[in-house]
Amino acid sequence: MDDVKISAMKAREVLDSKARPMVEVDVWTTDGSMGRGASPCGTSVGRHEAFVLRDDGPRYGGLGVRKAMAHVNEVIAPALFGRSVFDQAGIDQIMIDLDGTPDKSRLGANAIYSVSIAVARAAANSLRLPLFRYLGGKKEYRLPVPMFNMINGKGASETRSEFQEYLLIPTTAEIYSEALRMGVEIFSRLGDTIKRRYGKASLQIGISAGYAAPVNEPGELLETLLEAAKEAGYEGKCRVGLDCAASDFYDRKDGRYLFRGKKIDRDELIQVLEDLAQRYPLFLIEDPLEEDDFRGFAEITKRLDLLIIGDDLFVTNVERLKKGIDMGSANGMILKPNMVGTLTEAIGTAEYANKHGYRVVGSGRAGAGPDDPIPEIAVALGAPLVKFGAPRTGERISKQNCMLRIEEELGQSGHFAGNDLFKNRP
Repeated sequence: MDDVKISAMKAREVLDSKARPMVEVDVWTTDGSMGRGASPCGTSVGRHEAFVLRDDGPRYGGLGVRKAMAHVNEVIAPALFGRSVFDQAGIDQIMIDLDGTPDKSRLGANAIYSVSIAVARAAANSLRLPLFRYLGGKKEYRLPVPMFNMINGKGASETRSEFQEYLLIPTTAEIYSEALRMGVEIFSRLGDTIKRRYGKASLQIGISAGYAAPVNEPGELLETLLEAAKEAGYEGKCRVGLDCAASDFYDRKDGRYLFRGKKIDRDELIQVLEDLAQRYPLFLIEDPLEEDDFRGFAEITKRLDLLIIGDDLFVTNVERLKKGIDMGSANGMILKPNMVGTLTEAIGTAEYANKHGYRVVGSGRAGAGPDDPIPEIAVALGAPLVKFGAPRTGERISKQNCMLRIEEELGQSGHFAGNDLFKNRP
C-alpha cells in the first residue's frame, strides 16, 4: 500500500455555488488514481478561522485565488511529490510546516485544505473505497439526523431577523431517508404557511436558500415552522433549533448586542433564549453568544437543558475546543474542516469532542458546490447530526443525495442516530 505515491498535482481557480472564486486541486498517484478537493468560504466567517488567501485587485472584486493557486503549484506540490498518498497526517503536517503561521495565512488555508481533501480522495480511490470508509475504517457506521435551515434571518428581507437560521429537526424518523422526506415535505408547505400568515409579498428567498424571515420576532418564526410541520402532517414529530450567529450583531466597542432595535447585554440575550426554550420545543442553539465569550457559553449551557453548539466559538480548532471543555462552554461543536485548514486537524478536533461527550454536527458551507466531502466526513466520524441548509438548490440537494447513497450502501448495518438522540424525547 505504501508504494502508491503522489506523482502530480494541479490547482485551478473555479467558482463556488455563489459564483465566488475558490481553489480546486487535482492530485494524481503512481497507480493512476486521482482525487479532487476544493475549499469553500462560508457566508458567516468567524474571526478565528484559518485564513482564506485572496488576491485583492480588480478581478472578481478582489476575491480571486490565483495567489493560493500558485502556492499549491509552486510550493506545496514539489514538497509532496513522491510521498505516500496514504500518509494523510504526514502530508498535512508538511503543509502546516511549509506555511509556518498559526492561521495558515502565508500559503492560504484555502490552498492547504484543497490539497488535503484531494489527497484523501486520491487515497480512497486508489483503494477503491468510498471516502467515508477510507476515513472511518472497519466499524459500525452511524447515519446522522438531518437538520434543515428553513427560515434565513439574513438576506433580502427588510424585516431580517438578527438570528441567522431557524432550523427544523425531524425527531420521529427511523432512518435517514424518512427524516429527509419529512424535511422536504414540510419545506414544500412552508411557503404557503408564510404567505397565509404574512401575505404574498413576504415570500422572499433568504441568503441560504431558505425563506427570508418575514418578521423580526423569533417566537413567531418558530411558530411558523411548527405550523408548516403540522400542515404537512407532522405535528409533534419535529423540534426546532436556532443558529444565532451572535457575533454578527455584537458590538465589540460597548460589549452589547443590537437585538430588535435595542442594545442588550449578555444576560438579557440569554434570557431571551431561555424564554424561547420554555415556549417552544427547542432542541439546540448554535452560537448563542459572540465568538470569544467562553464564560457566557458556560453560563447558558448551565442554564438551558439544550444542545448548545459552538461554531465560531470553536472553529473546528482543538485548542479552542479544549478551552471550551475546560470551562464548560457549550456541549457540542460544528464540524467544518476548512475552518481549521486540514483534514487531519479537523478529525482530531472531532475525535477530541467525542471523547469528552460533546456532540459533533457536520455542517456544509455556503457555496461549497456539489462535491463537498462533509457528508462522508460526518459519517466517517459518527456525527449524530448534520446541517446542509434548506432542501432547495443543487449543492444542498447533492449533499442529501450523497447521504441517501451511503444509507443504501450500508443497508441494515447502518445505525440511525435519531433512534438514540430522540429516544423518549419526541
